[in-house]
Amino acid sequence: MALPRLFAVDCGAGHITSGLITTDKSGNLTLEQLACDAINPDPSSDGEWLEMIANSLAENSRSKKQTGPAVLGLPGHHILGKFIKIPSIEESKRAKIVQFEAQQNIPYPLNEVVWDYEVVSEHGLDLELMLAAVKQDLVQGACDVISRRGLTLRNVLPSSVAVARCFRYNYPEVKGAVVVADIGARSTNLIFIDDGRFFVRTIPLAGNTITQSIAEELKMDFTHSEMTKIQVLTGVSELPVQSPTRAVVQNAVNSFVGKMHLEITRSIVNYRRQSGAEQPTHLYLTGGGSVLLSLTSQLQERLKISVDILNPLKNVQVSANASRATEVSPLLAGLIGLAAPGSGRKPINLLPTMMLALLDFKKRQPYLILAAALVAVSLLPPLIQSSRHLAAIRSQEATIKQAIMPLQVLQDRIKLNGTQFDEAAAEISAIQSLAESKNNWINFMSDLQERLIKVQDVWLDTLEVIRPNAAGAGNEAGALFGGAPTDPAAAPGADPAKPVIRLKLSGRLIDRNNPVSRVSPDSYGRIKNLLTSFAGSQFIAKVEKESFDPNTPGILRFDFIMVIDPARPL
Repeated sequence: MALPRLFAVDCGAGHITSGLITTDKSGNLTLEQLACDAINPDPSSDGEWLEMIANSLAENSRSKKQTGPAVLGLPGHHILGKFIKIPSIEESKRAKIVQFEAQQNIPYPLNEVVWDYEVVSEHGLDLELMLAAVKQDLVQGACDVISRRGLTLRNVLPSSVAVARCFRYNYPEVKGAVVVADIGARSTNLIFIDDGRFFVRTIPLAGNTITQSIAEELKMDFTHSEMTKIQVLTGVSELPVQSPTRAVVQNAVNSFVGKMHLEITRSIVNYRRQSGAEQPTHLYLTGGGSVLLSLTSQLQERLKISVDILNPLKNVQVSANASRATEVSPLLAGLIGLAAPGSGRKPINLLPTMMLALLDFKKRQPYLILAAALVAVSLLPPLIQSSRHLAAIRSQEATIKQAIMPLQVLQDRIKLNGTQFDEAAAEISAIQSLAESKNNWINFMSDLQERLIKVQDVWLDTLEVIRPNAAGAGNEAGALFGGAPTDPAAAPGADPAKPVIRLKLSGRLIDRNNPVSRVSPDSYGRIKNLLTSFAGSQFIAKVEKESFDPNTPGILRFDFIMVIDPARPL
């Protein structure tokens, strides 16, 4: 369904055209507003191209308010188009087959592109479709640029599809096979139109081809070469008639025409071979490259068919506010086609998925609001009844609260007593733990004395307690002898949160059998038995860092560290 008022933006590689197009009840188009800006972005920078689109729309919006629905056209060099055939099946079952074909024909992961299809023709048992895809980040960037101008995007079309619609709208009387060549700055769309069907082939041969050839021949930069080309071909150049520069420009144009002739001929042959279509009888030229002098006559002479310039305003009314339209008409085929009606079959729409969902929601929003209003009205009687019931319940609640208030006071008093009981129990537990610790020291020293007596002729010189400090690190002695705030390895199964206490012991053992010589192996065995005995104590987790000094005749000095079992703290 055609919109009565639509803002169209056709983004090419060399021009940005935008305008307001209205449609009356009979389907006639009127160009109400028009803006056309020439651009020359870096071909390798999509960001620069998007920025130029934004600048063009911003400049034109200062004088003309831009609101309402909009449609965007993207150039052929950004569109990947494929024509495929699938079995003619009902539309509900068509999506899976088309998606499979898209995965086979689009050389990118489908989640990195926005893709859609249009039914080109339906004959016999087959459906002929046009698959079109564009990179997700590029189309999203272009849509964001349009949306920031206060416009609501409804559709994103390939420029080739828009040009085909423009031709059908302006030349409904043309029957049979024709070719439309939309010659842009970076690419040319060759559009084959045969009654209700069409086919598109995009070739990298366009206006920039001539400029690049001039730049290579004259050793100039691209921008200077483009300016020289335009000045020579439009007749405003001050160069002499016999100037070598003019000859280079003319040679570049002749070479371009020759290549274009070969591409058109090759495309016609391949199209007829694949589709069985008739030989085209007419070639229509449009786009910025179609204004080349003698292009029409040279192609007509070489192709042996009628060649004309396509008039995109043939059946379009032009408002006084868009009086410049005739002057730039070669650039308007895509713009007019964006507002022209389609074939009536499913159209292509390359709008990103999130924007499509938002658009669908906005379409359904009035119905949702109406449904919500009906639901609200239907719920009004139950709400009134519920409010009355709620008032009765609240009255009962107040009565019950008044009755249980004394019980609530008792409950608070019980909670307070419970808290005081827990605090007292914690204090008692701490006192019991302290008492047990005091007793453990006495028991430990008794146990130590008994084990020393069993070995005989042995005594302790020093016993030093190594405790962790309050900051979570060992004191100086603990650090020296390997102490740590917690040492789970000291006692398997011990609580790692409890601090580990170490005792450093130094002592001597008399070797009565060798009072004036070095200590005998028997003395080593005795002291080893003593250490083993200590390790078996209920208070000791393990014995570590043992060292022996046999240098004093008849006396074996020893040092070791006892690790106290945290389960029996001292």
